[in-house]
Amino acid sequence: MLAALFVSAAKVVSAASFCAVLLAAGPVEPGSGEKPPRKVAAQQRPRTVRAAAPPSTPVARLTNDSLAGQPFGEEPTVRELLQAGGRVAARRPFKNVYEAGQIDTILLVRHLGNVFEFYRAPEKDLLRNATITNFQPTYGRRLRTRLEPACRAAATATDKVRIGDTERTNYVSVIYQGGQLRAVRVEPYLE
Repeated sequence: MLAALFVSAAKVVSAASFCAVLLAAGPVEPGSGEKPPRKVAAQQRPRTVRAAAPPSTPVARLTNDSLAGQPFGEEPTVRELLQAGGRVAARRPFKNVYEAGQIDTILLVRHLGNVFEFYRAPEKDLLRNATITNFQPTYGRRLRTRLEPACRAAATATDKVRIGDTERTNYVSVIYQGGQLRAVRVEPYLE
């Protein structure tokens, strides 16, 4: 019985020494049939897949002083928009650069899906920009009536038309889709 105990102990010692030799030998070579240890996830960087930029559509540029300067004909006012059911979506103070200590207001007015931004000074509300997608209101119909004849030729070649005045200060950007006027962005000059 004592001999069996010595034989078992010898096997345990030889197995332990064999494991110690393997651990001291270092990492296993990739060609030896075992897989090398994987890198820690913190060291790996996730790959980001960037979507390909959509192909840019050419923009037709036109010069037309009357359209760029007064695309609506008579501009809609804050009062008219509010009386027709529009609402003031935002107000933010804006420091007047010409009058020391005077704070004016930027008004964002929404009306039937259209968005208008006005610079409200004590003497007058000035249109800063407008985005029109609904052409049912009176100002939308006036805008469409004035823009369509001027843009008709350019719209056959491209879906985007940008109309500017000769001084390059006022702009109207027009977007067509399937030959139909879809959106207009009016950007009059303001200091």
